[in-house]
Amino acid sequence: MQRLVLLTLAALWTSAAVASAAPPPGPPPGCEPQGGDLEIFISPSGEPFRGVGGLAAWFRGADADADGLVTLAEFEADAVRMFGLLDTDQNGSIDGFETQAYEREVVPEIRSLGGARPPPGAGRGPGAEGERPRRPMLGMGRASPPVRREGAARFGLLNEPHPVRGADADLSGRVSLEEWRKAAARRFGLLDQDGDGVLTPDSLPPRPGA
Repeated sequence: MQRLVLLTLAALWTSAAVASAAPPPGPPPGCEPQGGDLEIFISPSGEPFRGVGGLAAWFRGADADADGLVTLAEFEADAVRMFGLLDTDQNGSIDGFETQAYEREVVPEIRSLGGARPPPGAGRGPGAEGERPRRPMLGMGRASPPVRREGAARFGLLNEPHPVRGADADLSGRVSLEEWRKAAARRFGLLDQDGDGVLTPDSLPPRPGA
């Protein structure tokens, strides 16, 4: 049974990759690859994009009408598409076997518990690289430690370690389409920091380590 699930998931993923093999030329403004960009981007719904420019590729795919904006409806449509890829038996829910297949075969990177590293020199006082950090003076407070991210959070826009398990609102071990839609709406709200109802490349939060 598990072998059948894995083979089905691999076939669906290959079909999706072929269907999206010819993206529109050029990334949206503000999503251009930067030097040192991460080699993998995991979308808010858990889809992996490997290679430089993964964020741009996801945004371009979610922006259905190519107007440079991602609305809530477009965001949810992109999430539902991902749900269809994960629900390999097409029974309307992502069960434990399908979640395990996702972890092993689709995004094995999220099983690592390592946190995002702070940039070089973060938390250091003035001085040469490698100088021992100075203690803060009394009354000056302490510097906040860098936020530690785990799993998919190291490669995405949200601090959510597991996009599939994070949508399991009732902790039943399976994710229904309704739960998935609600998770998409919640994630959109977290990304829409200015509350204008749309996402733009410039309004997205920075990725850890990028």
